[in-house]
Amino acid sequence: MVKQDHIKQKVGLGGLTGLVVGGTIGSGIFALPATVTAGANPEAILIGWAIVAIGMFSLAGVYRNLTLQQPDIDDGIYGWSKHLFGHLVGFIANYGHGIGDAVGDASYLTVLFSAFGSFGIFSFFGNGTTWPSIIAASIVLWCVTALVMHGVKTDTMMNNITTIAKVIPIAMFIILAILNFNPHTFMAHFNSTAVYSVSAGHWTHVSIFDQSKTVLLSAMWTLIGIESGTIFATRAKKLSDVAKATTIGAVIVIILLVGTSVLSLGLMAPSKISALHDPSMAGLMASMTGAWGGYLIDICLIIAVTGALIAWVDMCSEELRLPGRGGSATVWLDQLNKNEAPSNALWVTSGLTQVLMIIAGIYSAGYAVLLKFSTSLSIVPYLFVALYALKSVIKGTGFENRPTHERITSGILAVLAVAFALFMVFGAGLRYLLLAAIVWMTGFWFFYKGKKEQHIKFTTTEKVCWTIIALMALAGLIGLFTGKLVVG
Repeated sequence: MVKQDHIKQKVGLGGLTGLVVGGTIGSGIFALPATVTAGANPEAILIGWAIVAIGMFSLAGVYRNLTLQQPDIDDGIYGWSKHLFGHLVGFIANYGHGIGDAVGDASYLTVLFSAFGSFGIFSFFGNGTTWPSIIAASIVLWCVTALVMHGVKTDTMMNNITTIAKVIPIAMFIILAILNFNPHTFMAHFNSTAVYSVSAGHWTHVSIFDQSKTVLLSAMWTLIGIESGTIFATRAKKLSDVAKATTIGAVIVIILLVGTSVLSLGLMAPSKISALHDPSMAGLMASMTGAWGGYLIDICLIIAVTGALIAWVDMCSEELRLPGRGGSATVWLDQLNKNEAPSNALWVTSGLTQVLMIIAGIYSAGYAVLLKFSTSLSIVPYLFVALYALKSVIKGTGFENRPTHERITSGILAVLAVAFALFMVFGAGLRYLLLAAIVWMTGFWFFYKGKKEQHIKFTTTEKVCWTIIALMALAGLIGLFTGKLVVG
């Protein structure tokens, strides 16, 4: 087995930027028009995007600053969270984020076969949760897992190719949307409180504020992955490249996402967009170009999801590896194979993705449900990182030889990031925290095993925290079984 300290396959600026863009721009952008219009009209969507854009740029700034100011912490979210409140917080942050990405993989596969289902010959795939689609998605999952087992260098090269292949048609959609944009269509329902519920099949009145809250999880989902560069910081050729890749990737992603979702509102009424078959961008493209444009988007989504899967399957395992590397979990998770891939962590994350797909098939839990759950698992780690950045500014950690203005700007970004993360927790609601607790409890054995290997006893704080998490998980399970906790 290869030790992490002797990794030779390093990733440069181009590869890291590709991982950021490729890990972020996946299935989300192709389904985005319908997901944001499902419970909101243009004004609320713009408000939601403004909040998410400010928050995510703040978080991207926090990642960049921490990477440059504290280069001794080379393991991103895990390292920063561990330095905030200790090994338990570091483990919870990375394990939860890693499993959240595994949920994201399941949603990627669901929308992938939903795209296949739009072609008449593959109509049996339906919305991606039929049993033929679950079986086919499982085959794809394990093929991608086998590919990742061959090492990160192969993965980043393929990810860069698929990233280029999917950005071009998205840019084409944006150009066509600009040319076909109808101001009257955009303004017709601009600040309306009447929202059409596709699932319920009727109109309801929702305040602009509540509409904007529904946009948050859907919009934020499309931005998860901006931290991809920091996850692979231990494999970067230069740590400064991680900061550059995060900034460049964030700018590219925001332009594509906001352009796609906002311009769509000038092509079709929100109620009609929300009723389109996933991926909704295909229906919008077809309305401008004819059927061939819709098929083009479906094909590009297949390419995009395949590329994103490679990046995300790799990220999931890398996130689970880091607690084992840093002493917060069993070293079994840190084991690398001859290709420098975290094989044991890969088996865990891909296995969990497989289970989630089966559950999605049983309960017909489609793309929207999975993406909200995945997003909610990322909110707590983001909050931990933002809090650590704020703590560093207050204590002056990393600012010993830096100008005062840098500390002030870092502080502003940290405050904005904390406020954003707290607002997202509020927007997600208690039900997603209870579901997150269930996920955290599945990692208890890894944390316990790590303690045993190091012959270290649980601290009083750790015992209290795990007890609280266990009670939350129990409440979540009871809510699911009784039907009182509804996800969607």
